[in-house]
Amino acid sequence: MASVYLVRHGQAGFGKLNYDQLSDLGHQQGELVGNALAARGIEARRVIHGSMQRHRETLQGAQRHWHAHGPVLEMPSVNEFDSDDVIAAAFPQYRNKLVLGAWLLQQSNPRKAFQQLFAEAVARWTSGQHDNDYEESWPAFTQRVQRALTDMIQQSPQGDVVVFTSGGPITAIAQHCLQLSNEQAFELNWTLLNGGITQVLFNRSGKISLASFNEQHHLAHAGKHFLTYR
Repeated sequence: MASVYLVRHGQAGFGKLNYDQLSDLGHQQGELVGNALAARGIEARRVIHGSMQRHRETLQGAQRHWHAHGPVLEMPSVNEFDSDDVIAAAFPQYRNKLVLGAWLLQQSNPRKAFQQLFAEAVARWTSGQHDNDYEESWPAFTQRVQRALTDMIQQSPQGDVVVFTSGGPITAIAQHCLQLSNEQAFELNWTLLNGGITQVLFNRSGKISLASFNEQHHLAHAGKHFLTYR
């Protein structure tokens, strides 16, 4: 058996013009991931990251403390879904992100207000009733991620792989392993921590199983302020 370790990126720049960049805390979370990978003695045949800035920056933080890996490859197929499109389809008035930002600034708790809005948008996206409204429907997204996982396993049939990605792809893979409904899958998604680690086991025949989900000891041990969700 070998493993695919799925690392969720560190805290991104919520409320900044460039959300894709890591916050100062997010950079530190990346280093904590590296410490955790090194402490577990993980030697990855390949390291994969999405093409998003937050994926690359989390990997760079991890590499400060973890060096036991082979080639590093960029794989856009493990990118997050387009949350802007998901929100705009459900709430056309927020297609302009400046309008959404202005609305959030008026809220007493912008993070909570955004999460409520985002959850409604995701529920619509995953319902299967509006697939033609999206640039990438939920079925298309999950198929993309599952193909990416299959490619990783085929390219490293006997070695571990570490993947720096986002919450959406991790959710899609967990759903596939556990055969969850869309609603159940996103109940898991909302619990995913920045810098959390999920482990998927696979064998030569391609069978996969979820060994762990959202491991967070390396974050909690460093301090509760490292336990962030967005």
